[in-house]
Amino acid sequence: MDNAKLQQTRELFCFDGFTLDRAERRLWFADEAITLKPKQFDLLFYFVRNAGRGATKSEILEAVWADTFVEETTLARNVSWLRNALGKYADGEAIIETVPKLGYRFTPRVTVSETDEETIIIEKQTVQYFRGEETITIDDDETKQKHEEKVRVPSPSHRRTASLVLLAVVALVVLVGVGFVLYPNNPKADARNIGLNDNKKESVRNIPADGKIIRIGSIVHLQNRYPNDGSYLDAWGAVWSKPEFKQVPTETMFVSTHNNPNRDNGSGSWEIVSVNGKSEGEPLAVGDRIHLKNMYPNAGYLDACGWTEHLRVFDKFLDQAGAVFTTRSPNRDNGTGIWIIRSATESEGTPVLEGDSIAIESSYFINDRGINRLSGFLNVAGKVKDIPSFNDYDGSSLVFTRNISFNQPVIDIWTITISKAVLK
Repeated sequence: MDNAKLQQTRELFCFDGFTLDRAERRLWFADEAITLKPKQFDLLFYFVRNAGRGATKSEILEAVWADTFVEETTLARNVSWLRNALGKYADGEAIIETVPKLGYRFTPRVTVSETDEETIIIEKQTVQYFRGEETITIDDDETKQKHEEKVRVPSPSHRRTASLVLLAVVALVVLVGVGFVLYPNNPKADARNIGLNDNKKESVRNIPADGKIIRIGSIVHLQNRYPNDGSYLDAWGAVWSKPEFKQVPTETMFVSTHNNPNRDNGSGSWEIVSVNGKSEGEPLAVGDRIHLKNMYPNAGYLDACGWTEHLRVFDKFLDQAGAVFTTRSPNRDNGTGIWIIRSATESEGTPVLEGDSIAIESSYFINDRGINRLSGFLNVAGKVKDIPSFNDYDGSSLVFTRNISFNQPVIDIWTITISKAVLK
């Protein structure tokens, strides 16, 4: 085959019904084109070329954002957007798997085909992934062409390169295995590694005689501890009624705080729903993952939705991470409706008592170890009256999530008490 012909070949990468064309920078599912932003395509192409291999976040950032300084949050957002794009056709999170203590792994089997302009298969390779061990199997099909040609034999240098790649993969598997032995994926142990309860051992709390335990299924108020405020988490108003929020059509009600815990028909009361499999009536404990269901009729669940930088109405609050609403689905997107109970004073697993002060962390983008504080902690900032759109509501403070560094101590922001406005 002459050089002119070789220059017209294209690589097609196929996986789970998707086809990625490197040259055209296009992605299809069957015959349907999927629109990706440039960096999303670059990120997907990196994953496809490294299928089956656990890649660290630093490796991915260096490969995809080689000439740009970006933080891990940028990578996490693009992974989420990519999962959403693929998730319309398959399980996006299963395709791009989070690898605890490492980064991400692209799990599907990828078939690579070289085609010429007449769509003749020149060479076909398969990268196959097996859970539990990582191997790369390359199947060279006999070349099928219109003209008889000699089958190309890999050069010794290519064989040496393949051997080095295989040795590197084996070494990675050994290191990961050692890591699992030395650092088992124990959620309680992990929580102690992120500055939440440093230098503390898990302990059984001495419950005072008059102490009332908060339980799964309890309906509670959450009172903010901001100085001179003391207002309560409150749901109000339909999101669809304000055009400024057309970017968040999945959300149901706005969330702010109000000085009255019983403002309107359960709007300041929240039911604790377990996410980690606890039964109703079991004690709520530090480290538990929960949904917070608002008791106003059809109000839905507390939800982190939309970065403040994408919502112009909050342009005065760009120091906050995300806006907070309620949504009818408790599992809208990748943990946006899941919240983790944290404490600066009590150890992981300690029961939560009425009157305790706690921090409430969004699990959006948090990995299996629970240490990726991208979305941050439920927080108040500014006054409701700072937003002209909210003039029809006499609330106190705006509610967001705010990120903190791993080394920054958790601040207990909310005092939890049993609601007397709504009885089960």
